Amino acid sequence: MHQRPHLLTYVDDLTRRGSRTAFIWRDGVRWRRRSREQLRRRILACAARLQAAGLRRGDHVLIQGPDGADWVETLLGTLVAGGVAVPIEISSDGTFMEKVARASGARLMVAPAGTIPPAGVGMVPLGQWGNGRIEPRGVAGQTAPPGVGAGPRSEWIAPAPGDRAEVLFTSGTTGDPKGVVLTHANIVSDFAPLEHVYHRYARFIDRAGELRFVTTLPLSHMFGQAINVFLPLAMGLTVVFVPARPRDVLEAARLHKAWGLFSVPRLIDLLADEIRRTLRQEGRLESIERRARQSERWPFYLQALLFPRVRRQFGWRFRLIVSGGAPLPAPVQQFWERFGYLIIQGYGLTETAPIVAVSNPFERRAGSVGKPLGNQEVRLGPGGEVQVRGPNVTPGYLNSGTAHADADGWFATGDVGEFDPHGHLIIRGRLKDVIVTAEGENVYPADVEAAFDGIPGVREVVVIGHSSPKGDTVHAVLILEPGIDPQAAVGAANGRLQPKQRVRGFTVWQENDFPRTPTGKVRKIALLAALAAAETPAGQAAAGALTGSSAGSGAPGPAATSTTPAAFRRILADIARVPATDLKDGTRLVEGLGLGSLDLVELTVAIEEELGVGLPEETLATSTVGVLERAIVAALAGDPPPIGMSSVGRTSIPGPPSAAASRLNGADLTAPGRRGVLRMPRWIRGRIARASRRLLEETAYRLVVHVFGRPEVRGLEHLQSVRPPYLFVANHHSYFDTGLFKGCLPRPLRGRIAPAMTTRYHRVYFGETEGGRLRYWKEWFQVKLVEFLFFTWPLPETAGVRSSLFYAGELADAGDSLLIFPEGRHVPEGTIEPFRKGIGIFARELRLPVVPAFIEGTGRVLPDDAYIPKFGRTTLVLGPPIDIPPDLDAGEATARIEAAVRALRQNSGSSGFPSSSSSGGGT
Repeated sequence: MHQRPHLLTYVDDLTRRGSRTAFIWRDGVRWRRRSREQLRRRILACAARLQAAGLRRGDHVLIQGPDGADWVETLLGTLVAGGVAVPIEISSDGTFMEKVARASGARLMVAPAGTIPPAGVGMVPLGQWGNGRIEPRGVAGQTAPPGVGAGPRSEWIAPAPGDRAEVLFTSGTTGDPKGVVLTHANIVSDFAPLEHVYHRYARFIDRAGELRFVTTLPLSHMFGQAINVFLPLAMGLTVVFVPARPRDVLEAARLHKAWGLFSVPRLIDLLADEIRRTLRQEGRLESIERRARQSERWPFYLQALLFPRVRRQFGWRFRLIVSGGAPLPAPVQQFWERFGYLIIQGYGLTETAPIVAVSNPFERRAGSVGKPLGNQEVRLGPGGEVQVRGPNVTPGYLNSGTAHADADGWFATGDVGEFDPHGHLIIRGRLKDVIVTAEGENVYPADVEAAFDGIPGVREVVVIGHSSPKGDTVHAVLILEPGIDPQAAVGAANGRLQPKQRVRGFTVWQENDFPRTPTGKVRKIALLAALAAAETPAGQAAAGALTGSSAGSGAPGPAATSTTPAAFRRILADIARVPATDLKDGTRLVEGLGLGSLDLVELTVAIEEELGVGLPEETLATSTVGVLERAIVAALAGDPPPIGMSSVGRTSIPGPPSAAASRLNGADLTAPGRRGVLRMPRWIRGRIARASRRLLEETAYRLVVHVFGRPEVRGLEHLQSVRPPYLFVANHHSYFDTGLFKGCLPRPLRGRIAPAMTTRYHRVYFGETEGGRLRYWKEWFQVKLVEFLFFTWPLPETAGVRSSLFYAGELADAGDSLLIFPEGRHVPEGTIEPFRKGIGIFARELRLPVVPAFIEGTGRVLPDDAYIPKFGRTTLVLGPPIDIPPDLDAGEATARIEAAVRALRQNSGSSGFPSSSSSGGGT
């Protein structure tokens, strides 16, 4: 079996199919793409940048940042430059980074701009590589001839197989983190059997074109690197990074016509729940599940034909789900296989680089992780512990005398398993104390227990992994002083822990001490047995040592606690800018608190981030404080939500977002609703519609604008400083305003301007109010006509703004410039009203150059009460483009844009129009 000499051969592979897209990821609401050739150039530029920053051969480089092409470039660029990669999870705090920096002796850190590196560690901003380049040539121990580019050292020394490639640290917060050392030989030997299988079918796979796969796996983990980086680069696959939220996965799979998903069992289970929810709302769940059970032994390709309602959720190409990081529950696997999807399970550890076994998707053995890969040996040791020996096993732990394997080279995994008669490995549980959550994260009980230190009233605590049908969760068994609130104690400890370490359930132990061994160690097996007994009706009466556990203690996700209502009201009060005491149960969010559409967006984002609950945005406009509060508590507890809030639910993997994109990517773009649910006009982007509209724009529109408006346009030179597409932001006097942009800008640009359209005048069609059938169809005709003639898209004033925001991102990705009037209505000539805060969110998330524009005279040419324009003079003034940073507060972004438009207004007096110095409308 052919094996690569080192990992840098993956960089050389990028020259094959160089124009094919390697990675797609979301930046705000925009989708970014990077081809294989672009990726290779940037990897070499990253290597040159690291060497310029002082990286020497063998130095460790800390890597932290959002998953995407820049992260991959950092990993491979570090290896090209001769360094050793040290990935750090994006949620890791400064204390953990300090420990890793000390343990590894890291000299450099690559992270997003603004990140504070550990003391004594140099900083290189993620993605900012410059123009240098290192050409990857040569063999171990030999210096290559100079490469192309202006790098500080245009030479490269190939690594030896035994050289370190990465050091991956455990993420404990209290003890010293343990670094797993992996060499080039470890990693390439692990992937060799999978690449060998690929090469047998490569000619057929290559002919299929660009094969896209959606992934939620983090690059800071070895499994994520294997599935997202090394194997896709070798096989020519395209990887689409999305946040670990079910609706984001569904939307990305449909949009990008993905063939499959790489994820963890917890999210795969949540996707199954999302499919069930959709089918239940359509009234089809019971009948479809019954048919699925009847056809479960059919071939997968026939099953796929039986369930179009399910398959359309992901798109018609979607076929494959790859699960790893934790065991996939058998019921979850059976759910997907009954609908014709192929399931692959992988098993491994960081110490095994990481894959040990992979299942065959066509054999359909629920619970099995498949046969071990051919380049390693697997056996069962004492107690059924899985042991591994092979070239993929780590040579040891960094700066530790701990033996990683016995004298014969066998590495003990800590997992209990067995082999079935066909040689397939089945994992039964964990032998070690480490808790492997349903998301595939390792949690060390000692770290969690230490978080309870110093909390008043907590005498002792033991943390265990509590088993449930959906995976292990972190569970605390507490001994408390009398009168202490256990929920408050758990909440205080969770405030000190990383999201994945937080306690999801607790039990109060009523005796004075835990059961212990003769040496004083707590007998956790006895605790687990008592806990299991207490969960049965008979056991609850007999197990006097235990008392009530938190809501949802056996299920993943945050437990509902007494602090939940207070946290919700604090969030709501901050957004509404009112005291929390003013929030009454019957207060309506819109009428009572005056929340606008973008305020509702902020509310859903804040609650999703802090409480881990996804809200049905389509019902918020009519909701009250009390109903929403009860819905959140019910979702956290796993109970049915109140009537009218049926789509409230916990988000997939609670935790801090990786970027502004992940804050907004929880959008329900396919939320079901009444007949008039908000729809995006994708049909007007077709070739025939575009060509017809361009003909009208170049004839009728320009003629009307120039004959009646006699426009004067200034500032066109500002458009030459940045490339389109742009976000035009202007004051608003008349419907004639759009005509100035459509008829006066340069020809290539004016044909690709998409103005935002208010839904105020078509509330029945857009589902914002009730109305008769005749009214609906009248508005339907009006909306379709305006969408076609002017390339408009809806921007609602109540719920649904997220859909508009994401659609605006689609338009920008297609090269269309956007036009938004943030005053929200027509205002009298000579006045500018305060801009709505929503424009700041659009500017921040669209990542477009913001071009401020001032319009004058249109209100006289086409007043609101007129259908035919009058003869007059109009002015359009464009200002210098504004760059809005992605982390800028929305209010500050709005203020900057409004100030730029007002500055243009002050300079408009020379046009011959009356001075605009008078104020009005709240200016």
